[in-house]
Amino acid sequence: MEQFENFRKTFSALGDKTRLKLFHLVSKNNEICVTQLAKELHISAACVSQHMKVLGEAELVERVRNGQRVCYKIVTNSPSKKALNDLIFKEN
Repeated sequence: MEQFENFRKTFSALGDKTRLKLFHLVSKNNEICVTQLAKELHISAACVSQHMKVLGEAELVERVRNGQRVCYKIVTNSPSKKALNDLIFKEN
């Protein structure tokens, strides 16, 4: 049942088109800052931060502070990542 909850959190977080775009941008970079994400999607940094909070709560991204800058990177060992791998790659 825990795996299904991980699926729910993951798909709920990625179900919004802006969050999906943000997740895609983060996945293409080792680490990317809020200001760059905002510039890429033509939205405010505050809007990016709200969306990234949801992705973080789903354990899809990790917040990294670099001085005054807030950046994000993909979480590689989270339950959400494992659930996605199991869903996509698990053989029946």
